[in-house]
Amino acid sequence: MNPRVIGCGLLAAAVFVAVGLFAMSLAFSRLDGCPTLVQWGDRTYFPRGSVSASPSFAEGSPVEIGSTFIGLTTRMVWGPPGSSPSNSAADRPDSIVLDCDDGSFQSYQVKRP
Repeated sequence: MNPRVIGCGLLAAAVFVAVGLFAMSLAFSRLDGCPTLVQWGDRTYFPRGSVSASPSFAEGSPVEIGSTFIGLTTRMVWGPPGSSPSNSAADRPDSIVLDCDDGSFQSYQVKRP
């Protein structure tokens, strides 16, 4: 086989991989900290208040109710006391706390029309 064809093929493969890695770094660099909204199943949660050092609710100690994917990471989700893990949106609480993956936690609330 012609060495020029092999060289062009290797160069094309290297450029393809480099462009892909660069695009992925741009896409995932914005995933640090707390997101501006959380889409969990068919419910959308919007931030409420400011970030805190630990998950908390005014009603008492939070309960771990599951996790959600944000980018390539999994973030833990807590609900108010008495809530439980559920795959159905109807059973999910209106208020949640999300692990922001940087040592902080953000409260979120479902916005009702």
